[in-house]
Amino acid sequence: MLALEQPGEGSKVTMRRIGLLGGTTPESTKVYYQSLIDLGREALEGPLNNPVVLIYSINLADVVRLKQAERHDLVVEMMVDIFERLRTAGAEIGALTANTPHVFFDQISAGTTLPLVSILDAALDEATGLGCTKVLLLGTQTTMSSDMYAKRFASGGIEVLVPNEEERQVIDETIYSQLAVGELKAETRDRYLATCQRRIDQDGVDGVILGCTEIPLLIQPTDLSVPLINTTRAHAAAIFAAAQDAED
Repeated sequence: MLALEQPGEGSKVTMRRIGLLGGTTPESTKVYYQSLIDLGREALEGPLNNPVVLIYSINLADVVRLKQAERHDLVVEMMVDIFERLRTAGAEIGALTANTPHVFFDQISAGTTLPLVSILDAALDEATGLGCTKVLLLGTQTTMSSDMYAKRFASGGIEVLVPNEEERQVIDETIYSQLAVGELKAETRDRYLATCQRRIDQDGVDGVILGCTEIPLLIQPTDLSVPLINTTRAHAAAIFAAAQDAED
């Protein structure tokens, strides 16, 4: 653990160094970094204290090519190698800066000796705190088609629904073609909100999981009548908490 001394005050803040696997996408990586810095400024003594963050930003196109070729083993191998590089560079805890690669979280976690903080656990904690019992999951096609959220949330007694196939295709396409490059369109926002509202009205959904780290850039808490589970924010808070010394 790294002890940071505040100049002129003699106080030290003990934090574990954080290692982020970024670039999945760069837009979400920037949000994670800024969130961790903001949390540090709020929680740590002295205005100059902030967590030490190591970021390994990958080329997302490489991951997409491997996934399209169904070489998931190589995706896991790549990410394990990156976390080991981060650990060698001094990271003491690690995290993936996106929901989609959490499909491989168990394999990646088993392959690296760096402790990893799961976005699924962070999202479940927030949904439980909000009192949700049935939630709609928005994310990439991989995230929405996977049962990773359904299984994790079932352990907390929360049911997870997903949009229909046509809606999933629209959401997935716009995430990669628009949100991933910072392009926010009003018509895309309206389509996302219409999908949410339909499930609120028809199925009694009482929460919406923003299960892609770019979606909070598009949908705001005031846009719907039910709470939003901002997985990026929840995950960043969990990472920061894990980085803090237990004695602090």
